[in-house]
Amino acid sequence: MKFRFGENRKKKIISFSNLVSDLMDDLEIKDSFIIEELKSKWSSYVGNILSTHSIPERIFNKNLFINVDHSVYAGELSIHTGEILKKIKRDYGENFIKAVKFEVKKSRWRKS
Repeated sequence: MKFRFGENRKKKIISFSNLVSDLMDDLEIKDSFIIEELKSKWSSYVGNILSTHSIPERIFNKNLFINVDHSVYAGELSIHTGEILKKIKRDYGENFIKAVKFEVKKSRWRKS
């Protein structure tokens, strides 16, 4: 979506989905948008109990980092890593995430 001087304009209608995708790339907010979407789908990926003790935090070098509030839940999630990756790849494509990593941190996202 960047403006390029000296190039001819495309005289056609651009679909909204292409416009949003280009805008997200230009503003470098695509990962933030995807993290929020992953947060909303997290309970369907890991179940209700594990989702109350964990949450996706960031994506870095195709690694998805998950905050977990206790090492027991991190261990349980690591057992299900293959299944979690399969669900994420089904929704976002094969090359989106290559690994899931768990970090034990104090919980501040608990649902009331």
